[in-house]
Amino acid sequence: MPISADQISTLEYILNEKFEKDNLRFKMSVHFVKDRINDPRNTPEITITELQGIFFRLTSVHLGKLLTVKHNETFNVRCKTSHINIPCAMSKSPTPSGKQQSEVIAITVMRKKNFKAKDELEFLV
Repeated sequence: MPISADQISTLEYILNEKFEKDNLRFKMSVHFVKDRINDPRNTPEITITELQGIFFRLTSVHLGKLLTVKHNETFNVRCKTSHINIPCAMSKSPTPSGKQQSEVIAITVMRKKNFKAKDELEFLV
């Protein structure tokens, strides 16, 4: 069953609520949501449960390192079991309180076993 834009919005909301205290936000790009999430080349199709699991494992295993990624730096999130790859970028900006807000922008997503990431930085989940 294809993933809807509402399901992606709900996932973003859950992640953003969970990591608000860490000044960490997640955003899925338009390309991620409109073009790639339900692309027929993702065989089997990607499920919302898989995505949620990947982002939860990313933050439970790599939260500290994720928060040190620099502004405009790109990286790949690779699931070793599902072969889902999520190339991402980090955006950093000051909050009104003077702290730094980190935002992980999921640029695209694909299920591809032998995906060659262009980024040296990769988070395995």
